[in-house]
Amino acid sequence: MAFVWPWALAALLLLPLGLWFYLRGLRGRAEAVVAYPQVAPLGAFRSSWRQHLPALLYLLAVGLALLTLARPTLPVPQADPRAAVVLAVDVSRSMLATDVKPSRFEAARAALRLFIRELPQGLRVGLVAFSRDAHLVVPLTTDRKRLLEAVDYLELGLGTAIGDAILESIAALPPLAERAQAEDPRRLATLILLTDGRSLAGVDPLEAAYEAAQQQIRIHTIGVGQAREGPVPGLPEQYALAAQFDEETLKAIARVGEGLYFFVDSASKLKEAYRSLSRQLTWQTRPEEAGGVLALLSGGVLLASLALAAMRRKVV
Repeated sequence: MAFVWPWALAALLLLPLGLWFYLRGLRGRAEAVVAYPQVAPLGAFRSSWRQHLPALLYLLAVGLALLTLARPTLPVPQADPRAAVVLAVDVSRSMLATDVKPSRFEAARAALRLFIRELPQGLRVGLVAFSRDAHLVVPLTTDRKRLLEAVDYLELGLGTAIGDAILESIAALPPLAERAQAEDPRRLATLILLTDGRSLAGVDPLEAAYEAAQQQIRIHTIGVGQAREGPVPGLPEQYALAAQFDEETLKAIARVGEGLYFFVDSASKLKEAYRSLSRQLTWQTRPEEAGGVLALLSGGVLLASLALAAMRRKVV
């Protein structure tokens, strides 16, 4: 905890003075017991740590109030405003498969909504959708409402062009020239690629990944569905091959992009993958005043002190 006005902390020296006055008052009561020995048994009965609790709470409330005068600040995490993230989402028809409930497509949309809502304000995010080709749905923006609406209106198509999706994302992210002065330019440009199939069109995915690596862009990949042979629930038999993603290629893309690879076969795992990736983004800390919190806490402690004191003054 830091303070905007650290010199105001000198006011805390009033606390030992208050404690001294309280202890002096106790000595006065002890002398009264000596003067009137008949009340000594009652004083012994009442003497306990609970007797001093109202006073201690009062001093604590005063201490918190004095700390508030110094305008304390706490570090608050936030995304680096220079950072940008592009979400590339496979919208091929194989996303209708139901091996991930309620379907791969609906599970992906739910996870994207959660990811977008949980991102800190100020982070720029873009959205790329791809099937047989790739197109930029939403350029980099801090408008969360616009992103959420775009996710709601995603439509399915034919084919899977992973390489084209990577190239489209590269074009959407800040160029390397804008990030070159950063300690790690990759931390300011991130691509999160989700697919449930293998690349069947466009440029080779690994060639596109190497292009992203040259531009110092980090790539995380998510494979959703199944990577094994056999029929795919909810899809015609002719979609079986297209609906089984090429896990080795996705791992290679993440390796080239110095990112992470996630295998996802359930809606809960998909949401956790996006949550994990949100923690990988570039964070900064900025000081934010916490005086209001301390003032509220001081008021609560003071009320507790007064309530306990009032209870002890009740006559039985």
